[in-house]
Amino acid sequence: MSEKHPLLYEPTTAITDYIIFILGITFGWFTLSIQDSQFHQLWGTSFITIAIGALLGGTTHGFGPKLSQIPRTIIWRATLIFVAATGLLLAMSTALVFVTGKGEDALYITAGVLLISFYNRIRTQDNFQSVVIFYLPLMGISFIGFFIAFFYYGMTGALSISIGLLVSLAASWVQVMRISLHENFNHNDLFHVIQMLGMYLMYRGGLEIPPF
Repeated sequence: MSEKHPLLYEPTTAITDYIIFILGITFGWFTLSIQDSQFHQLWGTSFITIAIGALLGGTTHGFGPKLSQIPRTIIWRATLIFVAATGLLLAMSTALVFVTGKGEDALYITAGVLLISFYNRIRTQDNFQSVVIFYLPLMGISFIGFFIAFFYYGMTGALSISIGLLVSLAASWVQVMRISLHENFNHNDLFHVIQMLGMYLMYRGGLEIPPF
């Protein structure tokens, strides 16, 4: 394969994205299998959305230069939307610990409005910074919520989730600061590897949360 037309343009980034896809689908499948639990349905769906985002992101990194402008733009914006949806699902899962009844309805409406506003934003600013600005506060809210759930409600799984969220936030910091280990293992690759650990911790913690 020539240098001008490699099989994958950013192989390490694409492959680590595809590994996240596999992990997300697996974690989501087992979490969604927990019956009669609105929390686990949202929590499991968050793994599915991050998996789809990783699949699309890996495709952009691996094959993007081979695609024409329109499909490349569609795939990239869809990637951002699924990442944003993941942040919303994490925050919604946390909020379920504290709200009931009409509060749950308001939660879904608010999430829908936020996702629509995010979509409108990326129509003109479809860079990764836009999604970082959107999902980092949601992850922060999720961390605080699960931290409270551990100390005040005795949810042991919430501690593992909180640690997983901290690991994921650290991964985002690595990416924003563009910290690389090697020229063939850049900030995106390191971000993905750290994120895998965060995902596992959140998955294990979610399994320990009682169905509700």
